[in-house]
Amino acid sequence: MPQITRRTFFKGLALASIAAAGSQALIGCTQKQPLRKLPIPPLLAGTQEGNKRHFQLVAQQGESQILPDKTTTTWGFNGAHLGPTLIAKKGEEVHIAVKNELDEMTTMHWHGMKLPARADGGPHSPIEPGTSWEASWTVVNAAASLWYHPHTHGLTGLHAYRGLAGMFIIEDDTSAALDLPSDYGVDDIPLVLMDHRFLEDGSLDESDLPDLGLLGDTPTVNGITGAEFQATTCRIRLRILNGSNMRFFKLQFSDKRSFDVIASDTGFLQEPFSTTNIALGPGERWEIVVELEPSEEVTLESIGFKDNFGVPTDKYTPDFGMADHFELLSIIGPDSPGQDPKPLPGILEKAETLDIQDAPQRSFVLNTFSINDQMMDMQRVDEVIDHQGPEVWTVTNDNSDWPHNFHIHNARFQVLSLDNTEVELFQAGWKDTVALPPGASATLAVEFGYYPDPQWPYMYHCHMLYHEDQGMMGQFVIVEQGQQPAATVGAGATHNH
Repeated sequence: MPQITRRTFFKGLALASIAAAGSQALIGCTQKQPLRKLPIPPLLAGTQEGNKRHFQLVAQQGESQILPDKTTTTWGFNGAHLGPTLIAKKGEEVHIAVKNELDEMTTMHWHGMKLPARADGGPHSPIEPGTSWEASWTVVNAAASLWYHPHTHGLTGLHAYRGLAGMFIIEDDTSAALDLPSDYGVDDIPLVLMDHRFLEDGSLDESDLPDLGLLGDTPTVNGITGAEFQATTCRIRLRILNGSNMRFFKLQFSDKRSFDVIASDTGFLQEPFSTTNIALGPGERWEIVVELEPSEEVTLESIGFKDNFGVPTDKYTPDFGMADHFELLSIIGPDSPGQDPKPLPGILEKAETLDIQDAPQRSFVLNTFSINDQMMDMQRVDEVIDHQGPEVWTVTNDNSDWPHNFHIHNARFQVLSLDNTEVELFQAGWKDTVALPPGASATLAVEFGYYPDPQWPYMYHCHMLYHEDQGMMGQFVIVEQGQQPAATVGAGATHNH
């Protein structure tokens, strides 16, 4: 397929629109903000009944102080903005009831979780205002920092932008045995990164920029600007989630110190990896461990990509913000030294590779708002998986001037290679979302949860949510060998974008 460029479209309209939006915005990306204490999302362990763990989430509207001097109408779960951090253990049976107290239909997806399609919470599982939706499954995932967010067809980006998102931590025997920071909110800290635009009255600017959707100019951490964390220990673990619609972050500390990466999207790395910076696109997660000196101050920043992530900088290409620099979180070391921390475990997880010698292969070409030249159709099954065992997926960004990324539901994968790009990205470990610079092609060894059901589909899509909402999504069903998909999938919804 020939490569298609978007430079002929809009002729710089996107840049002009960004400038206009910036003039309305209350805060620009270079303005210094007063520091406020980092909010820690409450930890929700649910109620236990034997091996069953019950959770209740309520989607609701509220008022929040995202900005220090303005009140913003937001959405959240069990509160005004964002949601609690759910926690469960591998092997437990989870039951979650989600009540919708909003005035709009929404859905709830468990990102990174292996589970039956009926419980996955994709666009086929609407939760109408005033109703509840329930999902049950047995946790088979290894220890990881997963998350939950809406998956409303055509409106996923807007609902997440308003604040419907939270972390979902899975623990297992491996995580329990490792000597790592694990005191939630003390030395084990969730960081939900987002970005927004604001109008003069402090309300969210919900206007879509051409080709960029809800790309923001103001970063937030756990729902506020200008966040500050006062550490009480000399070693902290940061569980970092990029919950943004469209923004890629490249994280580094202000003094360029080294830190250790210990986990990716869906589990521990085999061993810690020391680095000074790391990138994450929308939907991706990294867990890192950083050492602190008493009373020192250091800032977690997003420094931008020196190569602009391979995106051209001419006047015809939208500005995806790849060169933006943000101060995200100020961190203050503990008052006193305390005990010297022990060395990190040398081995975090046993090496595990997928046997892909005879694995089925599939190819996916992402271009503008389509995958394999098709846009999302709620009643079209794009792929059928009728076997257990892994597959090899090759995912190609066919745009020469747009970034994309790619997320697969009910799966984890290893990135075997990232080709046709000079952008260097750390892609180790088990992932569920892969970043794709312009022209790049990723080869993935994919492992699925095997829950045959010919009626209920899973999604694969670009996790740049404006792209997803415009149609850059497909669906697959998992069936028994030789079985065919149902004539009508899901609950029969046909609302196509």
